[in-house]
Amino acid sequence: MRAPLERRSAWPTVVAMTLTLLASLLIHAAPTRLPTGADILPLLPLITLFIWAVRRPRYVSPLLIFAVGLLQDLLIGGPMGVWALSYLVAFAIARPREEEGGGELGPMSLRFAVLTLIALTLAWGAGSVALGQPAATADLVTEGILTIILFPGFAFLFARKKERTTFS
Repeated sequence: MRAPLERRSAWPTVVAMTLTLLASLLIHAAPTRLPTGADILPLLPLITLFIWAVRRPRYVSPLLIFAVGLLQDLLIGGPMGVWALSYLVAFAIARPREEEGGGELGPMSLRFAVLTLIALTLAWGAGSVALGQPAATADLVTEGILTIILFPGFAFLFARKKERTTFS
């Protein structure tokens, strides 16, 4: 018989969240050049943060969201603070809420699409300010579309409300 959720250790969740966030950051930062020269991957750190915010909302603090954004900026070599600011503001506006049916695939995917659009718009604006000129939009739009399209697959696998996983 399993212990009630209140009595279970938080360490398995913290370790799993840390490992998945680091893996998503490293995969996102890995060089994956397409023949056209573009380096396009879905925003895996954003997907991972959102899924953890649905699964274990009390563990996804603003400090964690900011730290993941800073690590992403550092790993991809972009202007520092762009993704950190974008993620922080996007989560403040469109964070999943348990009382709104955050664990069901349809509403969760819609909320994630809104969160992604907010994050990309803010990243473009902050990047443009940091560069002193309008940032390129083609790769960012493609990356956003790819992220939104792939999210339901990740959500179905990892963020279902009635989960059958062994860690909490």
